[in-house]
Amino acid sequence: MPVDVNRPGPWMHRDLTARGTRFHVALAGPESPSGSGPLTLLVHGFPECWWTWRHVIPALAQAGHRVAALDLRGFGGSDRPPSGYDMVTLAQDLAAVVRSLGHERAVVIGAGLGGQIAWALPHVAPGLTTAMVPVGAPHPLALRSLWNRALSGSALQYASFQVPVLAERRLRNRGALEGLLRSWAGPHTREAVAEEASYYAELLSRPGAARTALEPMRNLVLSRAETAALERPVTVPVLSIQGEIDPVQPAQAYARDTHHVTGVLRQVTIRRCGHLPQEETPAELVRALLPFLADVSPAASS
Repeated sequence: MPVDVNRPGPWMHRDLTARGTRFHVALAGPESPSGSGPLTLLVHGFPECWWTWRHVIPALAQAGHRVAALDLRGFGGSDRPPSGYDMVTLAQDLAAVVRSLGHERAVVIGAGLGGQIAWALPHVAPGLTTAMVPVGAPHPLALRSLWNRALSGSALQYASFQVPVLAERRLRNRGALEGLLRSWAGPHTREAVAEEASYYAELLSRPGAARTALEPMRNLVLSRAETAALERPVTVPVLSIQGEIDPVQPAQAYARDTHHVTGVLRQVTIRRCGHLPQEETPAELVRALLPFLADVSPAASS
């Protein structure tokens, strides 16, 4: 039986075409007249899909926000084209999806890989981003500026993603993928993260899915276009969220986010949480999100 991407819940599923690629989104919350209000766009990280936001979507929708949880190209229910996995193209995808949904502006909340893409979006699509919330995602240039980055646990894991065939095989294996997710979580929240490993492994077992999911992780050297987009300071409000015991991203990198933001920058640390707050401690993540969203994106029901 094929794996079901359109899992039921208090949302509706939609497939749309943007820039010649088909994308899957899960939608919830009130629609503003003619898309006048900013959309809240949720962007997953590696190796997940829209389902990683299953606990966050209803809470934001109930607070009156129009929410769209996107599957990036190569993931979940979206197309898996052979190319287009650089940060600039992925950011262009986000902008095209927002506009295809009838909105001109969006608050972008991105976890891991999704957060890295969010950092590039204000410069790839000027005027589209109302605010951004990178979750477990320090600025990509801040991370690359650390002299000891090559010795970190995350760097060693990224190196393992470069091994052809073996890396794809690990993603398709439930036990291996569960081990990866557990290693990214805090000691008190590993069970919550491990519960969904089999579902993600099923999705990644479809033809070509593991390879396309790994493409962004194999983009170790930024292109000139990616660097140019990331070097410009971010002027929109930013809420940077990190887990207190994130084993993937070093705390020093988050501290350097201040070098890349000239507008409002709020930094929140979620206690007893690792790299995946949306999976490990979703209630705490929502509590951090709602005041910020109230400031930058007044809910439709307010």
